[in-house]
Amino acid sequence: MATRYGSGQDYSQLKFLKGHLTAQIDEPKGDLRERVALITGATSGLGYAAAQHFARLNTSTIVFAVRNPTKAKSYVEQLYKDVPTYRGEVKTLALDLTSFASVRSFVKELDAAVPRLDFALLNAGVINMEHVETEDGWLADIQVNVLSTGLLALLLLPKLNATAKLPQPTGGEPADLKPQLHIVASEVHYWVRPATQKLMTDADNLLKTVCSREFRSKIPFDEIYNLTKLCDVWLTRKIGALDAAKAVQVTCSSPGLCKSGLRDSMGPFAAWLINVLSWRSEFGTRTYLQAMLSPQPQGAFIFAGKVQPPSTFACSPEGVRLEDKLWDESRQVWEEAAPEVKEVLAV
Repeated sequence: MATRYGSGQDYSQLKFLKGHLTAQIDEPKGDLRERVALITGATSGLGYAAAQHFARLNTSTIVFAVRNPTKAKSYVEQLYKDVPTYRGEVKTLALDLTSFASVRSFVKELDAAVPRLDFALLNAGVINMEHVETEDGWLADIQVNVLSTGLLALLLLPKLNATAKLPQPTGGEPADLKPQLHIVASEVHYWVRPATQKLMTDADNLLKTVCSREFRSKIPFDEIYNLTKLCDVWLTRKIGALDAAKAVQVTCSSPGLCKSGLRDSMGPFAAWLINVLSWRSEFGTRTYLQAMLSPQPQGAFIFAGKVQPPSTFACSPEGVRLEDKLWDESRQVWEEAAPEVKEVLAV
């Protein structure tokens, strides 16, 4: 049954592999002078590849949001070597997505560090093979990939909205561009198993359930990551529908199967297989830039450079009910962890 999001689509792993081998994604083009881009996870394979794209496009300021700014300095130095034509500035700011307090501190520091924010690329993510909890008491995968990413997105909206009111940079291309909030999801959201869907549907408290050891014991090791990326699709739609996001283009995407630091925690065989099949990070992250450099439907999911319907489950009546449940529960978490988010949600 179709909902306000349509019927969605089924996207099998076989169909994915076929499309993966034949995909064509154009290299991003433009001139982003006088604009500011933020990248979380900027020292990962995908984050760093995105930084290279922004550097090639002449972005005036690129902000690396990283857990360890001191270690990130080597990546900044490498960026200038890899893109020798780049004459902009790269800033490094501390952000630890396992901590809500760090998210709040980061947003304040960013606001003071840059006069505008044209691109917020929320790329950071984790895959843990074991049950790892944060100091805030959440499963690390859920906090990093979903809760902290969502909180960061919301707390960045005031800066993005303020940028929307500023004059467009002169001489840049595209000439008329909304501020962009882009969350990195994944095609793996299509593959959340029916048994997992039922466990989610039956949960009294969705977030507490998926963070529990009992839940983790009932699902395959990779399923938590798939589930977090489904949640990212849902959060993107919810954030995009906010009044506070009307002046901002909000989208999510999948970079496809790419060489990335995420594979390091998946074991030697999985790492080898991904290495054989994966795209270069430079190629996969072209989708990020394509999504942000052209008008897209609000809340859209983009893969291989094209808008795609999310999964059938994500768009089903049951999926939409879970989306609403995730949003309501997340709001409670965010408002307790960062009371200032209430002002964003109240707009």
